[in-house]
Amino acid sequence: MTLALARFVEIVGPSNDKGPYKLAQVTSDGSEITGYLAESSGFASNPLKGGIGIAIPIAGDEGKVVIIPMAPASGRYDGLKEGEAKIGNLKNGISAFFNDAGEIVLTGKVIIHGDVEINGNITHTGDNNQSGIHIDSNGPHTA
Repeated sequence: MTLALARFVEIVGPSNDKGPYKLAQVTSDGSEITGYLAESSGFASNPLKGGIGIAIPIAGDEGKVVIIPMAPASGRYDGLKEGEAKIGNLKNGISAFFNDAGEIVLTGKVIIHGDVEINGNITHTGDNNQSGIHIDSNGPHTA
């Protein structure tokens, strides 16, 4: 018996399947394959069409393939120092960059649904649009 081996594939697109696990469509050696998209717990994404990935058949079964997607070359983050990390939307450029200086640099509009607690100083440049009551060292007041 010959077991199918892991191989590089090209991402054709996300599956429209609404089942319990996210699927992706890929091509390999001229054949289209639909497989389970490998996602770390708590992190989800849809791979970009044209990217590459690795397809791993489970126990050699081509009907049970796990796909580990990778970004296309145009979406690769270059110049990261050892230990730095960056995640982002490869279509519009927004990102979160965890740099070597111990900072988290967010690029793009940030929308927070929930409370924010800051224990430290705030440096602000630009306009401040506010609704509701603002409480600071001078007490509560409106904008």
